[in-house]
Amino acid sequence: MNATTSSTIALLVARTLESYQCDARSIVRQAGLDPAKLMDPNARFPVEAMQRLWTLAVEVTGDPAFGLETARHLHPTTLHALGYSWMASTNLRDGLERMARYVNIVSTAAALQLEEADTYFDFRMGVRSGLTQRDLKRPVDASTDAGMAIVVQLCRTAYGSDFNPLRVKMSRARPQDEGPYTRFFGVPVEFSAPENVLYFSKEELEEHLPTANPDLVHANDEVVKSYLARFVPSSTAMKVRAKIIEELPSGHISQAAVARALHVSTRSLQRKLEAENTGYRALLDETRRELASRYMEEGNLSVSEITYLLGFSEPSNFTRAFKRWTGSPPTEYRDKREHRPGVLAHG
Repeated sequence: MNATTSSTIALLVARTLESYQCDARSIVRQAGLDPAKLMDPNARFPVEAMQRLWTLAVEVTGDPAFGLETARHLHPTTLHALGYSWMASTNLRDGLERMARYVNIVSTAAALQLEEADTYFDFRMGVRSGLTQRDLKRPVDASTDAGMAIVVQLCRTAYGSDFNPLRVKMSRARPQDEGPYTRFFGVPVEFSAPENVLYFSKEELEEHLPTANPDLVHANDEVVKSYLARFVPSSTAMKVRAKIIEELPSGHISQAAVARALHVSTRSLQRKLEAENTGYRALLDETRRELASRYMEEGNLSVSEITYLLGFSEPSNFTRAFKRWTGSPPTEYRDKREHRPGVLAHG
């Protein structure tokens, strides 16, 4: 698979270059990209060319921390409709899961995964397996810096400027000057780590966002899906997820049934999902959790109705799953949402 990146990321790099008083159009052209396409949100560029652009940006500006600086020029449209879905997400956990699910809209080279522990979440950021470009076995440092900084900046935009990760691990070598990294992330960064990981407080990630809007999320998610269907080859995970959503209300969803619907063996489906850093059970749980959150927020369905729409055989099974997802049983969760504080709660 030849990986591509949205033109909106190249535009972000160009705008950041301009803040250094650099000739952004010339640098973009030097990287082998067409500057005229920067303003076309549907354009996509080969990842190898984007890697050249990141390398040139660092060389021209003389700033090894250029990647971090791009996050300061971030706008929701940098992530296409996904940026607006992010801002309207129920909480940061919801937003990060959405980003991991639809990251292809930004770059088909990226692989993101949110994992839950007892008191924190870790957000792993890597390169998707199965890529053909040799350059992507080791992305340039600036692109890695930017990716991690953009995630944190998005969290701050939605939650508050005082938001910081608990811990940051980066696979890149230690820079000569660690100061910009410590200042940006708000914590010392662990360099030369096996992988890129952001650790977040579970309490902060599960706190309801004042900008949450289920209707906007649904509308923009549909735009994202439409874009991906038109411009990005569909991943196996997306096909499985679509089939899960279609079959959940029947109550007869299974990995074998999904495999048959996609005309592959169960073993082949498992291998394809593993290559995309996921699995059937994870997709089923994630899809149920997202739909449950949407149904609960909309408020026009009873717990019993939601139970069967999500393919659970008994309300008690749904209640246990919902408490695992959110920390609260459905009725308590809905009651909290009805009495949540106003938009000035974060000060």
